[in-house]
Amino acid sequence: MKNKKFVIKTILILSLIPSIGESAATRIAYIDAFATARGNAFTATADNASAVFYNSAGLSLIEGTEIHVNGYFFSAENTYDGFLGNAETDDDFQAIPSIFLAHNLKDFPISLGFGVYAPFALGVDWGEDAPFAPIGYEADLYYIKYHFAIAWQITEKLSVGIGPSYDNADIELKTTGPLGSFDGDDEAIGFSISILWQPSDKHSFGLNYQGPTTMDFKGNQTEAAPFAIPSKGKLDFPESIVVGYSWRPNEKWNAEFNLDWTNWDKVDDLTILNEFTSNTILLNWESAFIWEAGLTRYFDNGLNISGGYTYIENAVPDETFTPLVPDADRHFFSFGVGGDYKDFSWQLVYQFSYDSERTVADSPAPSTILTDGDYDIQSQSVAISGTYRF
Repeated sequence: MKNKKFVIKTILILSLIPSIGESAATRIAYIDAFATARGNAFTATADNASAVFYNSAGLSLIEGTEIHVNGYFFSAENTYDGFLGNAETDDDFQAIPSIFLAHNLKDFPISLGFGVYAPFALGVDWGEDAPFAPIGYEADLYYIKYHFAIAWQITEKLSVGIGPSYDNADIELKTTGPLGSFDGDDEAIGFSISILWQPSDKHSFGLNYQGPTTMDFKGNQTEAAPFAIPSKGKLDFPESIVVGYSWRPNEKWNAEFNLDWTNWDKVDDLTILNEFTSNTILLNWESAFIWEAGLTRYFDNGLNISGGYTYIENAVPDETFTPLVPDADRHFFSFGVGGDYKDFSWQLVYQFSYDSERTVADSPAPSTILTDGDYDIQSQSVAISGTYRF
């Protein structure tokens, strides 16, 4: 298991210690820096190699070969104030990197793409002395997708994309209660289907579907006894659908709106089993939308500026709230500047977010007195990307 973690971190170049602070539940929506600058409204544009994630049909827009690298760095602090005390997580900057490759087959209406990125992630550590530590005080989820995609340009105006993915996930949970700690990993096969329709130079429509996966985590559980017990736990990861519309009144402007839906309804619980015990964490999450809007202004010298807004709906109800996933409705604002030249382009983005302080008062017994209270999330992020074309 440790070897798999090492391979994942090596391939991604940087240590992946993500936080749930940047999306609903455990989903990571921000991958590409240019898309992030536009409030992540990119599905109907999708004109760089990160189209593998946003809309693989957009690979048909790329000429030649392209290497695209992103770094998303964020600082998120969670705070809790309840009947039994208070707790907080650290606000150190952490990194989520990604890399994409794309190639257009000359004289054929086919384009190929490959990406390595994290569509889901979880990283929260309240400390072992948190009031709710018996329920859970630390959780880490490493979910890496190795995604191959192919785009077919059916006509000058219509392209479709499809692709399988190999997914690798590792989860670790820590409590001071009966569950103790659990560390497990698993692999799965995923897929995506995308459409890009550009009826005119001024209008573009995009649709991206990312299929669900199920991870049957196998690993070890450490309870009251100081030894590891072989255990397993099953967790569903939902499908998502994004639809987008881009309006381009001329070559200097691009405005886009996306509606992103994730089927969190299929995530019911996480049960950790071994030959001696069974521990269940009830989830019963609810499907949620992400509303994304962005605007880009292009200049004759190759520079561009972008601004965007994203509203992310909470997917975790009070009835099954857990501090390991302190989700809330979030507002994100972003601004970016970039340059595009013959063989190279770059993007630099700043993003900040806020939420309305969440009060949890309906947690089921026996966790009510432990988890009920006020939760708040504050975060800021920096994203950077570089693209080389040849």
